[in-house]
Amino acid sequence: MKTANISMFAAVLLCSFASRSPLRAQPADPGPAQPTSRGQTQPANPGQAQPGRPGQTQPTSPGRTRPASTNVSVQGDDKPWNRGVPLATREGARVVFLEGNRLFKVPLFAQAAEQYLAALTKWKHPAFYFNLAIAQLNLGQLKEVERQLGHIRVSCSTQGAEVSLDGETLFTAPGSHEAWVKATTHEITAKSPDYLSETRRVVFQPGDRKTLDLKLITLEEASEASRRWTVWKPWAIVGAGAVVTIAGGVLHTLASRNFSSFDSDFQKQPCAQDMHACPDRIPQSPAPSDLYARLDLARRERNIAVGSYVIGGSLLAAGAVLVYMNRTRLTEQEGRSSSTRQVTIAPVVSHDMLGIFVNVSH
Repeated sequence: MKTANISMFAAVLLCSFASRSPLRAQPADPGPAQPTSRGQTQPANPGQAQPGRPGQTQPTSPGRTRPASTNVSVQGDDKPWNRGVPLATREGARVVFLEGNRLFKVPLFAQAAEQYLAALTKWKHPAFYFNLAIAQLNLGQLKEVERQLGHIRVSCSTQGAEVSLDGETLFTAPGSHEAWVKATTHEITAKSPDYLSETRRVVFQPGDRKTLDLKLITLEEASEASRRWTVWKPWAIVGAGAVVTIAGGVLHTLASRNFSSFDSDFQKQPCAQDMHACPDRIPQSPAPSDLYARLDLARRERNIAVGSYVIGGSLLAAGAVLVYMNRTRLTEQEGRSSSTRQVTIAPVVSHDMLGIFVNVSH
């Protein structure tokens, strides 16, 4: 019996390879064959006849196969494949076989083949062998086709977003979707009310596998995300420049007051009318004793004030440039890098000029 079953399975495989037409799985109890729309024949399947046209089966697309009919009979102890197999075992094997047919139609050929093998371990029915052979042949063809395609997995977590591939809706987020696509350029789009739409163009080569995670954001979030730095950093530089400049102004005021005080007290000296007659840095009564110390303090305050103006002005200018560069803008998500622009700021001080040098390079 085992030799006969193996011979039957080998014969089925040889016949399948020899046929030039697409394989069609045979029903367990075949009826009269009916012609298809392409001139090929298929076994009759009463369970799939068209309404109003008894006995005629639905045509299938080229290259697709149909598993055996669901009417695999468990009756008939005189049939060779039923001998020695209890009726309950046959019924259990038939249930597994029908599950294989369901997976075959999805199509999930690998899972269908596993179900057919499981059914064969219980019951050596010819239809089980036949459908197993077709599932394995189609599985080999499918793997060959997959090597010529690309595989994409798209996910999106934004509630209510509609995700589409080349204009055809895939799913409504949150969720994910996997699909085989042609080896060419494809456009994946996600859109939702109150969010900015996101579009990705992906180029596939044969055998490529790519994963995309689409994240939709609002206009406000996009503006914040487009800044080079957080908002407070450029303004912190502006504030620091303002503080240093104000400090320089305060010191300049103090220096002017000390200079005025020195001039006023210097006039009280007897030698004020002829400065060359005054002793070097020695105040004469009634001038105060700290007269020249006040002059030195005024000079230091004036020098520090000038330095504060230079530093504070440089910081203000640099902060203004950084605030401008950090303004909100919409940028492309791919392709362009923000690190290609460089800004150089340096103070310029000479005997006849005071300013800053700003250089922006791309």
